[in-house]
Amino acid sequence: MSKFTFSVVNNRGDESQLHLLLTATSATGLEGIGLGKSTLLNDFFSGNPSHSFAADTLVGSRLYIGYGTMPAAPDPNSTQYYGWIEFSRNETDKGVWLNLSNVDIVGLPLTLSGKSADDGNPFSLGYKKSVQDIIADMKTRALTRQDPAVVKDCGGGRTKIVAPNIQFPFYRGYDDYLNALTTAGAPLTIKTDTPVGETAKTFTGAFTRGRYQDLPDTGPVLALTSGADTFQILKSQFTTEYLYRCDGGTIIFNGATLPQNRPDHAGHDASAVVTNSLFRNLCIGVNEGYFTANGPNDSTRFSSDKPFGNGRGNVYAQIIHETSNSYGFPYADANLKTLLVAAVDSPITLTILRDDAAGGFQG
Repeated sequence: MSKFTFSVVNNRGDESQLHLLLTATSATGLEGIGLGKSTLLNDFFSGNPSHSFAADTLVGSRLYIGYGTMPAAPDPNSTQYYGWIEFSRNETDKGVWLNLSNVDIVGLPLTLSGKSADDGNPFSLGYKKSVQDIIADMKTRALTRQDPAVVKDCGGGRTKIVAPNIQFPFYRGYDDYLNALTTAGAPLTIKTDTPVGETAKTFTGAFTRGRYQDLPDTGPVLALTSGADTFQILKSQFTTEYLYRCDGGTIIFNGATLPQNRPDHAGHDASAVVTNSLFRNLCIGVNEGYFTANGPNDSTRFSSDKPFGNGRGNVYAQIIHETSNSYGFPYADANLKTLLVAAVDSPITLTILRDDAAGGFQG
């Protein structure tokens, strides 16, 4: 199979301080960079005159770029300043799936450009604002408190913001939003993904009616049914923390308490497909602000709705959506989708931006 190539362009200098770290679940035909090894950018450039690396396949990959030696698992809560991209290509993919990510942090800005595998047209993923301006927006619009746990001084005038899926206590809580939904007993219509060999299901129901603060933690905050199937989430498992994290708690399906996310064995575990996708769409409805007191709150209509309407939802994700082609939220529907497929017959260019520079944004 033909190789794909990443070319690295550095616009910020500091090549004796910046390191690369490539990770993947599997790789074949990798040339120009080691896997799982922190590599000084100076050494990468001197060892590769084309400033590029290539591979036949790299599955479940991330390329981190940061100041100082990169650990095997970079820590968003550390004071290390870094950023990363995500990409993947297996033996049957026609191109390279790739995206920018700010799901965990706002840090070192990276852009991607190349040619689309779908139509051959050029693409670019980047930032409409500089990371300095984005961080300023986060401080004034998203954060309720500028604590060192969430605003990281990384030295050298570099600042990193840790996202609400990790440091939720410093972001706006969802109690008022949930109160509007429960007070109205807002209706819900949520469609599941399709398990292998089966059909998708549509669950209907509502938020439990009552003042959110008065609802018992041990009772359901919402209940859905589809035929004989029942789905509930307890109030204690649908709090600000779990909604920002989109994980970590439990749901109740047909009377059984189960994790909010669990392996679905490539779509063959129908129960997991159903509950995972129900929980995902409920998280999208809150974080992207689609749910309203009057409804209809139909997940099949999310893509035609405007996200973050009337100031609802996840402000961190909203700022990333407004200012970049990057992900700012663990789940994303079509309105926030920035995943694309790059062709393999021309290089994919990764550009390291300065913190005071925008670039690569495609509106």
